[in-house]
Amino acid sequence: AMAEEFSVLEAELVDAAKQGNIDHVIALLRDVGKLHHLWQPNPAQAVAIERAAERCMRKDEEKEKVKTEDLQGGEAEEVEEPKGKGEKLMKGYMVSSVNEWGADQTRILLLTTEAVHRVKYNFHTDAVVSYHSTPFSSILRVEYGSFSAAPSSLTTFMWRREIEDQQGFRIFTSQRDGKKSINEVVAEDVVPALEGDKKDEAPRPPAEEFFREYRALLAEEEPWKEEVFMLEFVAALQAVKILTGAQFGIKLTKMVKSMPGGIFSVLHNANRRRQHGL
Repeated sequence: AMAEEFSVLEAELVDAAKQGNIDHVIALLRDVGKLHHLWQPNPAQAVAIERAAERCMRKDEEKEKVKTEDLQGGEAEEVEEPKGKGEKLMKGYMVSSVNEWGADQTRILLLTTEAVHRVKYNFHTDAVVSYHSTPFSSILRVEYGSFSAAPSSLTTFMWRREIEDQQGFRIFTSQRDGKKSINEVVAEDVVPALEGDKKDEAPRPPAEEFFREYRALLAEEEPWKEEVFMLEFVAALQAVKILTGAQFGIKLTKMVKSMPGGIFSVLHNANRRRQHGL
């Protein structure tokens, strides 16, 4: 039933996007008529999303230099003109962003007409701490669905049931989004050092893609919320792809999940839930 409901939402979003009606797409995502029961921010989150958007997004008044030719046959000259109509916010979400250690972090995720912005926000000071922007042109693909525990890890084996209850999506890019995980450090630095002269014989190729994982914020106690959030965000991405002509693919799959931080990541995630009263 949930999938059917979101297929209706996706059809409405895609139809509006094909007509180029960006305002209707935004209204659908923000569920102005409360027709689809989509995620809505509470008042504090709404303020945080607004401030995050002000900090991250390109403004209307920003200009770019363009060359114009003199109609009288003179030389081309550079003038400043506005960059289109500026970046528009489609919707902002509160998410659990999974870092390189497998630890969940509370973040704001902004979906705009140009990029996906991940924002670290301090709710005590009402200020943006930092942010990372991923323009659509740098996204290789998006995968979404449920997870399976990586068989090579004792930690993921012990917590496999919790992992397999989760649903979310991963944004793949050609540039690293974050720091190296302990697994990457071992593979790229420690193992070659231990191998000594062998490392020159068959050098390991560098990773060609990286991903960042996202799930609904603190939905561990109500896993169905993760599916609702995931399906909504994927439907929004489909509409944005049509509006912007972005080329990345979107694929439903079962994603293999490991926790490079081991028991420390598990304890961090459990403590984070306690701090939020879960």
